[in-house]
Amino acid sequence: MKNILAIYGSHRRGQNSDTLLDTLLKGMEAEATSVKKLYVAALKIKPCLACDHCYKDAKCIIKDDMQSIYEDFERADIVITATPIYFNTVSSGLKTLIDRCQSIWSGKYILGKSPISRKKRLGHVICTAGSTMADEDFDCTIKVLDMFYKCINAELTGKTLVADTDKLHVKDNKDLLDAMLDKGRDILEGF
Repeated sequence: MKNILAIYGSHRRGQNSDTLLDTLLKGMEAEATSVKKLYVAALKIKPCLACDHCYKDAKCIIKDDMQSIYEDFERADIVITATPIYFNTVSSGLKTLIDRCQSIWSGKYILGKSPISRKKRLGHVICTAGSTMADEDFDCTIKVLDMFYKCINAELTGKTLVADTDKLHVKDNKDLLDAMLDKGRDILEGF
């Protein structure tokens, strides 16, 4: 069974990035898959305190929803993250979740023992922007997400970058939605 972790970074459900993620997941539907969806805006995740406690044992001292998310990372075979772009980066809620991966980072790079196994994990990101942007305008966001995936021992193997969504909402872009269904199938087959 393939475990898929879907991280919704949008503050608004059912909008562009959520629609694309739902469509991608629909393309990944199979008997041998299990999908866990995380709506970051609905979770209680406090910001990293930069207390350095995790430098001692690779564990975060803050007790909130991140504790179960660390377990979700461990179980995941495929991690898909969808976010709207704000000031050339991920949503604030998603950035808070990413920052709380400092305990995983410190385990890997300070203590030399990753708290998350190094089993094969694939990652895919979906980024949407209301403004007109070229693919290279997403570079800041992709750098943040690439580092996040490296931290959780996942290889960022694909990205979907969609701009100008203020002009055309993705739910009205049939070609894009069809391509997302195909992309979902391709990700699952490529694992």
